[in-house]
Amino acid sequence: MKKCHLTQKIFPLLILSALIGLPLATVQAQTPQALFQQANQDYQKGDYLQAATKYDSLVRIGYRSAALYNNLGNSYYRLGRIAPTILAYERAALLAPSDEEIRHNLSLAQNMTVDNIVPLSESLSARLTDTLTQALPIGAWSVLAVVFAWSALGLFLLFLFGLRTGTKRWSFYGFLLSLALCALSYGLRRHGENQLHNNPYSIVTVANVTAKSEPSASGGDVFSIHEGTKVRVMESLNKWDKIRLADGKIGWIPCEAAEKI
Repeated sequence: MKKCHLTQKIFPLLILSALIGLPLATVQAQTPQALFQQANQDYQKGDYLQAATKYDSLVRIGYRSAALYNNLGNSYYRLGRIAPTILAYERAALLAPSDEEIRHNLSLAQNMTVDNIVPLSESLSARLTDTLTQALPIGAWSVLAVVFAWSALGLFLLFLFGLRTGTKRWSFYGFLLSLALCALSYGLRRHGENQLHNNPYSIVTVANVTAKSEPSASGGDVFSIHEGTKVRVMESLNKWDKIRLADGKIGWIPCEAAEKI
């Protein structure tokens, strides 16, 4: 009788353990890579909502990659979601600034916006810096900075201990060139990191919003912008963001009207 009674107690516990363990095993089996592949399959089948949901769930648990954001943008683009599409492509472009496909996708998405803002012309140095920064990933600029630093050190030692005048001459000029390229690579790396981690831009996520002359609903109307427009956040005060448009216009909008890239 005791044995039967013990069995009666253990059997429900085994069932309960199995029921608890089953969802746990399912969650563990659902690896990020598997979820990413499932989202890709959903996209290929035309189930863009499911694909976007799965890509977004990966983002929410902390995964970041240009491919993930690009695929998320593709899904939102198919769904006609303007702001989420542009946000995803902008984030992908930050992680892979030299990727032509992402740049092309972002350009297509920007055509979905209502506002036609003509940007002010940038200085030549600013355009050149951005172009060079986007030419290579941040990691590549870091590697180049280290390579040129070691090259400069080697050439400097050759200049110090070289026996021939010709060797000293070209090693000295090579040292100066390597030092300059090291400084340039390091500067572009820092610029790229600053763009990535301290990006001041946001995307308008509401259908339309009227910018005010001051951080208050009672402020005068300055201009109106619509979903998908990119703005530069200059400062924040009392749940209001002071923004600057690409054409130089400045105004205040509620913080919840735009999402940071």
